[in-house]
Amino acid sequence: MMFKALVVACAIANPKMCITFEDTMYKLNTEEQCMARVYEMRKDISENLTHMKAMMYKCIKLTKGKFT
Repeated sequence: MMFKALVVACAIANPKMCITFEDTMYKLNTEEQCMARVYEMRKDISENLTHMKAMMYKCIKLTKGKFT
């Protein structure tokens, strides 16, 4: 089983303007690894995109034979 990490971040000035960030760096084999990556992504977003705030996350189970 593999997982994909997603984080939704919205503009602080306009909370309706949001971007979904998808992890493309790591192979995530467990939900725990996915959760750790989500928190790492949240930290990176807050440090590099100061006008954005991470609002939601999701760890998606990928079925065998599918990339996304």
